Amino acid sequence: MNKARGPFDFNFLVSLFLALAVWVGLRNDVVWESFIGEADREAIQIAFAMRVNRTLEGTGPILFLNLDDSVWHGEKSDSPPLAYAPRPVIYKLLRDSFGTPGFPRPSVVIADFDLFWRTPDEEAESRIDALLEEWGRDPEAPLLVLQREVVDGDGTKAYPAAIRPSLRDRFIDEAPEGNIVWASALFTGDEVIGARYFEHFLCLKTDNGPAVVASTALYAVAGRRSATARDAVAQVDAAMEEPLRYCAGEGSGSYDLEVSGRDALFFSGQRSLINYSARPQSDFDFTTPGLIAADMFVIPAAAVSGEMVGGLAANSGIVIIGSASLTARDRHITPYGPMGGSLIIANTVRGLEVGGQVHRLHWAIEALLLSVFVSLIVLAFWYCRLAREIVDIEPASQVPWYVEAYQIPFALLTNPVIVKILIGVSVFWLGALATYYMLDYGLWIGFAAPAYAAALNEAREDFEELMENLREKKARAK
Repeated sequence: MNKARGPFDFNFLVSLFLALAVWVGLRNDVVWESFIGEADREAIQIAFAMRVNRTLEGTGPILFLNLDDSVWHGEKSDSPPLAYAPRPVIYKLLRDSFGTPGFPRPSVVIADFDLFWRTPDEEAESRIDALLEEWGRDPEAPLLVLQREVVDGDGTKAYPAAIRPSLRDRFIDEAPEGNIVWASALFTGDEVIGARYFEHFLCLKTDNGPAVVASTALYAVAGRRSATARDAVAQVDAAMEEPLRYCAGEGSGSYDLEVSGRDALFFSGQRSLINYSARPQSDFDFTTPGLIAADMFVIPAAAVSGEMVGGLAANSGIVIIGSASLTARDRHITPYGPMGGSLIIANTVRGLEVGGQVHRLHWAIEALLLSVFVSLIVLAFWYCRLAREIVDIEPASQVPWYVEAYQIPFALLTNPVIVKILIGVSVFWLGALATYYMLDYGLWIGFAAPAYAAALNEAREDFEELMENLREKKARAK
């Protein structure tokens, strides 16, 4: 039998080339979202799952005022579900979130429903108008972030969206304290995971030319740490200057969000992965007050009071009024199954507060690490070939008994098929574990698919060498 070749031969260069070729392709969003990137996508979702419901540094309390089924069905449990949350309920939840001057209040209130169209309940609508006017005059009031439906486009540069004018626009434009804004909470994904990414901003088309609207999560992150709501709005407005140029066809879409008390958050492009860190247990009861995850409270609409909101969300807390339950109307498919839209917003906020945008390492560092990774894979296969050759030096009938006892285990552990499986599984879990630890810094490593390419090439060479050895044995036996 010929002596085994060294590990770093021409085939090593082939393996390295294949790995780098797949890696370069996966740095393109279109390729990464295809079947080729499935291994990396699954690895990062496992990393998210390992972080679920863990206490994370840099975040604060989030309080859900949950619009449960009792709200949508109105006063009678057997009545058909309403097309919209009844405005008297919405008014009460907004009033309780607004709080009382001089008493503990949240920092940010997110109304996860569209208030920009009016219902037939004019009395309740008028009360909401009066509250919005009072809100805009109160310098100590929380930052109020209203959601709004966009039309005509998806908000990209190529297909900018539009908004329908509303009488309630004046509460934003004319608020003396500048503490009421509207924002976007658009989630996108693929055919399997419908809420894999969040849009940082949407491009808009208006009569005055291109415009831009920021994500709800950006306002929440800035509002939690800012001294006043006006300061938070100013920080987000400054961050949106470059995206506005991008929507007008001039800029790159990358921008920084200056946040009080921490390093600026850098964002590249219009969207990024949602850094999931919280999900309710499958048996969580949304009809009673409870704790979904660390610092994340849920209170059903019927049980909400102003004192409760002030107490739970006073420490720079964020209040989200919407549907957090698994059966919510605003429901999306996530890596953890169905999830209410309000809970996805909370995950987006927590992810940004902890590590900022989920992004990859610099390409040069990734290329270097991948080269080292491929070298280890090549060494693993070379070791297996070397071990198999050592075992096969003598026929089984001529080796000592203590060597014969190890021949079968060695044969199994050096079998190319088994080795390919073991290395493939190891590569996958090493990538998931590395991402798990690096997500606190907003980083992830996408090595699974490139490493698979290298491992498959090494397995091919290993299999060919094994077949050659078998042919030599048969030839000697004749």
